[in-house]
Amino acid sequence: MSGPGEPPRAGRLSLQLLGGFAAERDDGVVIARRWRRSTARTLVKLLAVAPGLRRHREQVMDLLWPDAPMETAVRNLRVTLHAARHSLEPELAPRAPSSYLVAEGHLLFLSPERVRVDADEAEDAARAALVTRDADALGAALAPLERELLPEDRFAEWAGERRRRLEVLREQLVPALAGRLLASDRTDDAVAVLRRAVDRSPADEILHLLLARIWCDLGRPRQAIRQYHACREALDDELGVRPGAELEALHRTALAALDALGAPPPSRRTAEPAALPPAIRRPERFPLFGRERPLDLLTGHATAAGDGAPFVVVRGEAGIGKTRLVAEAARRAAAQGVCVLWGTGHEAEGQTPYGVFADALDGHLAGCDAEERSRVSAEHIGLAALLPSLGGGPPAAASPEEERARLFRAVAGVLTDLAASRPVLVVLDDLHAADPGSLGLLHHLVRTTQARRWRFIATFRDDGLEPDDARRQILDGILRQRMAVEIDLLRLSRADCAALAAAAGAKGPRTGSRIFRLSLGNPLFAIELTSSPEPDLERMGPWRGTTAEPAGDAVPDSIRRLVGGRLARLPAQARRVLAALSVAGGAAVPLTELEAVAAGGLHPPVDAAAVTAALDTAALSGIVEERDVVVGGRPVLGHAFRHPLVRLACADGLSRAARRRLHQAYADTVLRLRPEAVDMIAFHLTVAGDVRAPGFLRAAADRAAALFANDSACDYYRELVAQLEPADPTAAAEARLAWGEVLRRAARYPEAEEVLRRALAELVRDGGHPAALRAATCLAEVLGRAGRPVEGLDVLRSARVHSRSAAADRAARHLAVGALGFQTGRYPDAMAALHRAELETARMTDSARLPLLSRLSTIRAACLLVSGHLRESREAAEEALRTAERADDAALVSSALSVVGELARREGRWEAARECARRAVSMARRTGDPTVLAFDRSNLAGAELLAGDHERAAALAAAAVRLARSLGSSWALPYALVGLAEVELRRGRLDGAEAALRECGEAMAPAPDPQVRDGMRRLADELALVRAARGVTPPAR
Repeated sequence: MSGPGEPPRAGRLSLQLLGGFAAERDDGVVIARRWRRSTARTLVKLLAVAPGLRRHREQVMDLLWPDAPMETAVRNLRVTLHAARHSLEPELAPRAPSSYLVAEGHLLFLSPERVRVDADEAEDAARAALVTRDADALGAALAPLERELLPEDRFAEWAGERRRRLEVLREQLVPALAGRLLASDRTDDAVAVLRRAVDRSPADEILHLLLARIWCDLGRPRQAIRQYHACREALDDELGVRPGAELEALHRTALAALDALGAPPPSRRTAEPAALPPAIRRPERFPLFGRERPLDLLTGHATAAGDGAPFVVVRGEAGIGKTRLVAEAARRAAAQGVCVLWGTGHEAEGQTPYGVFADALDGHLAGCDAEERSRVSAEHIGLAALLPSLGGGPPAAASPEEERARLFRAVAGVLTDLAASRPVLVVLDDLHAADPGSLGLLHHLVRTTQARRWRFIATFRDDGLEPDDARRQILDGILRQRMAVEIDLLRLSRADCAALAAAAGAKGPRTGSRIFRLSLGNPLFAIELTSSPEPDLERMGPWRGTTAEPAGDAVPDSIRRLVGGRLARLPAQARRVLAALSVAGGAAVPLTELEAVAAGGLHPPVDAAAVTAALDTAALSGIVEERDVVVGGRPVLGHAFRHPLVRLACADGLSRAARRRLHQAYADTVLRLRPEAVDMIAFHLTVAGDVRAPGFLRAAADRAAALFANDSACDYYRELVAQLEPADPTAAAEARLAWGEVLRRAARYPEAEEVLRRALAELVRDGGHPAALRAATCLAEVLGRAGRPVEGLDVLRSARVHSRSAAADRAARHLAVGALGFQTGRYPDAMAALHRAELETARMTDSARLPLLSRLSTIRAACLLVSGHLRESREAAEEALRTAERADDAALVSSALSVVGELARREGRWEAARECARRAVSMARRTGDPTVLAFDRSNLAGAELLAGDHERAAALAAAAVRLARSLGSSWALPYALVGLAEVELRRGRLDGAEAALRECGEAMAPAPDPQVRDGMRRLADELALVRAARGVTPPAR
């Protein structure tokens, strides 16, 4: 309590760091969520994440104002402290001490008696739970740790150590909690915990291993196999490695268990197998893929002993595999003794009264002998009207209602007789094509099933049925009364679609990928596409944002007939609007744009109201769907075809002239409404043959290049060059130069060399075009990266520099000389060139100067490093990293991190080296340059090796070499091979090290890199010593 005359003491302060920063007091005083000074808020965070809630003043100033002079930093800290104290205690009197934020000598700290931090409490709870191993305590401790620490400061280095501590605790809690839950037979809870953890850390192999082991223990090998593939994909995406030996072994165990499940176990074969109905007797051409869960549900439903709803409705789009799935479930049920009746609704035959049930019963009775058919006819006379094949006829009914009731009783009686000896499953395929009377009979049978051993499965498609259709209303009533459950069948995943395509004859993963993109996982479309030649698959779907128009004439005839039949049922106006929508491309089209195109590109024009009515009709038929389109930062209503093949088949019905007119209308409309959508405008103008196309092609190419979409940028530049070359060779050469720069970044060096040599020749022929110097510099860099640095230097020497050359181009030339000088071991020449480049940057703006300075500092740091000047190298590398981060350039950051990491390795700071290498790999992925990624992966392998993780190092080194080899001749391959040789040598695999060094020697010729050469010599000498010590003879070459 406060003493007499003392101000009342402030309440306790609670700081929330997990899930986002917040501050709250328990005495009712409200702390504003928005602080007047952001640095005051950051100061409190700095102290809250620090050990003991305290930091040195100078450390705080370095973190908050790293570039400010000391006097300025001291003044800023004083102001920030004042602001922070008053933000936490608005009532604090002038010059009064703070209850929470205390300064004592050179230390700043949060009062531990007055301040509680949720992250501290979460850590204490986690450690205590790990000691007690109590499931409830572990779960309670894990819950807060699943929230991210200060997500608004995700990349702040000062929170990194605390974040890693929490991650380590979370990684310990998850398996501990899962283990306790499993020990308590709470398997579902354990799985839920592990799945949340996998979602957060998809590349954590331990979590995948635990989940896969649980699935195997539960007798669900398919789930275990899926878990293995999810882990493998995540590891390959993030680190380029494969799962470890333990998970591989578990994968093999799951595969063996799956093989053992090929036939039902003896305990389930309680009855003689039943005869299959004629409709599903023929064996299927291909196995089912991706339907394990719904197949298990349907098989369980068909063989259940009266529990649960008696009726299952399987929904899905046309071709999704509803019939195929239900047929497989029916076969499995028949193998377990279930009597299966199969009836199909036939749209082409119209709505025959009770036709789907007549088909099912007729098919069953066709397999019975004459005596059995006579018995059924005699005992269930009401069937005669439904099945004339039984002979005779029912007595005259007093009314249609009585005749209907007699039929219902007869069908129920037949099912009752059949169910007396074995369970009965009635499959009603394509129920949407049946008549309302069939739905009424189904409602009666489902309602009166009760404890009888009848089960029903129906396949149903909603598209084409009006909302007030009697069939839809009856089925909705059955579902509403909980007499049925639904299974919505989705499209196949990429992996399952590829497996189906391979089973149907598709060759190679590239073809499988194309089939998935075109079919979107629709099994029917995927199977039909496997019969298409590879060139037709290419013509149907360009895989990148390009100006190539997909070719509708390449769509298989079977799919074209299917689509044509569906389109023929639509009104003519709806077909015209769909034709306009079909040429827009694969993306959704805003409704306002489609209305404008229909008014200006169709003849006669279609007004907005008619467009809306046409789209509603098409949506009801399942051909198009509404999708939001982001325009100007906000979502607007748009429409798109539900399937790309339907769009292609629809567009194929248009003449070339009609398509050209529609593309012109789209280009004018998008240019008016969304001028920033340059890629879409370029596409339509190019296909329409409009003279404005080159300008928009250049804008689209430049945008794609800025976003590191290298393949798309190259396609745009290729089309741009083709259009410019006949009329303006100089402009075409400038476009080639930009194209070559993208090819260089994508490590497509042979193409880049060809494109840049043509660009350079044309620019020189133009009388010394200013861009000629930039073309020569880019060509020289390409030659250097292709392992021919001496040729690159020759190109630079012959390049002319004149008064019209831009300062940036002159500086870039000197930088290229420096980089190639470093690559050839001419370090003094390289340093001199870097000095000249630095002088050229003096009068540039920051935006132009920062990338050059970062690259300059990186090369300088590397030269100083290999020359043994570690202190100067560290200063240059840190400057390079700071400048690259200011320039926000991923490629420059990656390069700088590589040098910083190498310095850390030289100084024995293994963890820092590994962290730098991991960051470099992450940055390299963003650049789109595979050579940089291969180089940084090799560096990461070396860092993992020094940290003691030899298995991870070996996997990374091998992945780096595979990637570098796939690029052909490049500067990265010798580095990757030296890295692999070192990893193999440290693991004691002498033959592997020898092979890597031999390949490295071959890859270096004819211009050896001094660093690689020195590394080879060092490893070769060490290898010889090890062999001599072991008395091992080198293998014969």
